[in-house]
Amino acid sequence: MTQIFRLDNPFFGKGLKFAQRLCYANAMFHFLSGIPRLIFLTAPLAFLLLHAYIIYAPAIMIALFVLPHMIHASLTNSKIQGKYRHSFWSEIYETVLAWYIAQPTLVALFNPHKGKFNVTAKGGLVENEYVDWVITRPYLILVLINLLGVAFGAWRFFYGPENEALTVVVSLLWVFYNLIILGGAVAVSVESKQVRRAHRVEIAMPAALAREDGHLFPCTVHDYSDGGVGIKIHGPTQVLEGQKVNLLLKRGAQEFFFPAQVMRVFGDEVGLQLAQMTTKQHIDFIQCTFARADTWALWQDSFPEDKPLESLVDILKLGFRGYRHLAEFAPPSLKFVFHAITTLVDWIVSFIPHSPTAKPAKRRALSALA
Repeated sequence: MTQIFRLDNPFFGKGLKFAQRLCYANAMFHFLSGIPRLIFLTAPLAFLLLHAYIIYAPAIMIALFVLPHMIHASLTNSKIQGKYRHSFWSEIYETVLAWYIAQPTLVALFNPHKGKFNVTAKGGLVENEYVDWVITRPYLILVLINLLGVAFGAWRFFYGPENEALTVVVSLLWVFYNLIILGGAVAVSVESKQVRRAHRVEIAMPAALAREDGHLFPCTVHDYSDGGVGIKIHGPTQVLEGQKVNLLLKRGAQEFFFPAQVMRVFGDEVGLQLAQMTTKQHIDFIQCTFARADTWALWQDSFPEDKPLESLVDILKLGFRGYRHLAEFAPPSLKFVFHAITTLVDWIVSFIPHSPTAKPAKRRALSALA
């Protein structure tokens, strides 16, 4: 996008309206967020570590000016885009990308003809869960620097000038927020176990299953991939594992069948593996599934609307999960340190009040008395 901005700038291109120029330019500028995001993650450390004022103003004035703006912007975005985007998750997304897009986008900005594009490998399997220490290295460095800032902040709060105490508190809150976001970035670097070569897409689509003897069973496709389909049969399940069947799908007024083999039967749920298809059959299958006009609309409708406070809690959980993964997969020499930190945080969180809930047995007794 940065190369396009330099070589085919939307501000000077022909045939675009003013609103379109702004829209394209805004999308392109977003890819230049790497360096600003890295500055945001290290800005409060300038005061805590070096005693340098990056904003020459009292802490209370900064808080009174910045906090209402941030809250108002978050609520406005949630109101406008709540059906499609959840609050605070863009912070994780931009942080994960920041280190790795800062250099290539900066190079493309000054020399758009330089650089190359490598295609990400596809179709691989991950047999065991692990932390990619190479990818997460820059964020571990940022975590350590921010933890050092917390230590310096505690020292400045107790032994520094009294008139700087509020500035120290504001800087520490900023650092703790950055640590949560960095924890989320670390959590993203954990490679989850992946045993499927093709990802599944969930959907509810009517279909039919035909046995070789001609018996036809109505069913519903609840997920599919490029090589398999999961269905739920309406009524008794009369297919066996290893049995060859045909899956019937409709697209508009047309009906298509695809050869498959039953791989598993669990109650009324059946897992099918698609047989080797011709090019024409593969095209028909894609048009009946991935390329359906309503597939992605239904998939998007299943997303819950944004609730900013719930999103913030989810970000807190994700950040803490990232540090838990570090404790789990860290080398033996460091595992004790991470385990001690996560145990301490667990102990502190245990003091947060929880809503009282009646136990199931007690609820049944109360309902019986009623």
